[in-house]
Amino acid sequence: MIVEGLIITGIGLGVVFSFLVLLIFCMKGMSAVIIRFFPDKIIEEPVRGGQSLNNEIAVAIAAAKAFSKK
Repeated sequence: MIVEGLIITGIGLGVVFSFLVLLIFCMKGMSAVIIRFFPDKIIEEPVRGGQSLNNEIAVAIAAAKAFSKK
C-alpha cells in the first residue's frame, strides 16, 4: 500500500515538473518571438543643457532636505 502511494506521488511530481519545464520553454519562446517581431521603439529625448539639469537636481535635493526637517 505504501509502495503504491509512493509510485503515485512520484508520477504526480514528475507530471508537475514536466509541465513546469514545458511552461518555461514556451514562455521563453514566446518572449523571443515577441522581441523579434515587436521590438521596443527607442524614444530619443532632446539633449538639455548641463547647467539647467544641475539646477533642477539642486532644487530637488533642497526640497527633499526641507521636507525631511519637518
